Amino acid sequence: MSGPLVPGDGTLLSYALKTDPDPVQVGGTATLRLTVRGGPRPAHCRRIVLALPTGAGADELITAPGSLTAVVTGGEAEEQGGGWTATATTPPGEAVFTLTPARGRGWLAGVTPLTVTLGQIRVNTATGTPRLRITEETSADGTAWETRGSELALAKFPEGFVFRDLRPDRVHVKNGETVTLTWDGSPATYTMDWGRGPAQVTTDGTWTSPPLHDTTAFRLAARLPNSTAERVLTTLVTVARPHLRVTDLQSAGRVRMLGASLPVDAPAPGTSARYTATTDGLLLGHVKARTGQAPASLRITVLADGATVYGQQFVSDNRDASRLPSETPFHLPVAHGRTVVVTAQGAEGDDFGLTWMPYGSGGLQPEQPSP
Repeated sequence: MSGPLVPGDGTLLSYALKTDPDPVQVGGTATLRLTVRGGPRPAHCRRIVLALPTGAGADELITAPGSLTAVVTGGEAEEQGGGWTATATTPPGEAVFTLTPARGRGWLAGVTPLTVTLGQIRVNTATGTPRLRITEETSADGTAWETRGSELALAKFPEGFVFRDLRPDRVHVKNGETVTLTWDGSPATYTMDWGRGPAQVTTDGTWTSPPLHDTTAFRLAARLPNSTAERVLTTLVTVARPHLRVTDLQSAGRVRMLGASLPVDAPAPGTSARYTATTDGLLLGHVKARTGQAPASLRITVLADGATVYGQQFVSDNRDASRLPSETPFHLPVAHGRTVVVTAQGAEGDDFGLTWMPYGSGGLQPEQPSP
């Protein structure tokens, strides 16, 4: 892959991993599903490489790399790459899958993910924690390309191991009240962390919290003795009228993290409109075609200095009059100073809606047509 590896900088894309079974169990067959999304802003991508360690040890996963299968879904739109494929290789000590878009490059936003399914993984018989190594060739603006890396842990537990269903007896409490958390779990070392330092808890699947004074995230970890394998479950409890704890807050004026939403006039069918973002924000919208009529669509294109950063088309199809009509919602991040072009296709009676949600204050200003 071209470009220098950027250590420690993280990745422009975000990666979420699910396994089946959950957790992975030694000696059996597993499936990994990796969801790849754009981060706070869409990222251009030319390549993603996934590497799984092979061998029989605790830090390795696969005993038979030749059995692996890979399927990529998503990214079919032209601007997203025109479809992605996975090419497999098996260098010493690894099973490697290289994901590439048909058009050589594509952009991925939070609402347009790729899903990579790795199947027929024959897990070895040693408990432990191998790591899925991820390398991406990405660019924030489509010009300056860099290679960035990340890793995701893949804990392996004994056959039949269970750890699931962490839940509080109440998800909303008054200030000063406690909650009781329960879970299903096989014998292991369990540690609860709720922001006040970790505490080891019993293995009977129940624990009562101290009095809560603010919204609290609970993190319960199960770990096998003499092993690096760790599985974590989380849950959240909100507190009414919570205490306010601030470490450091300085402001020379008013601070607003998310401003009031502002309606935006959508263009008429068959026309386009241009807007300029006067602050960072989110463009929310929906498309709803008339029942029994042709589909309707909105195409959103975001430009920087006249060049396309990314674009997406959202379509509503309600031609089947026997079903309840549905609408297609969407939201797209837009950076300060970017130009947004909205093109509507449809007919009279179709429903197009746009709303601007600014970070702070500032609107999505309509551009006046040139004389």
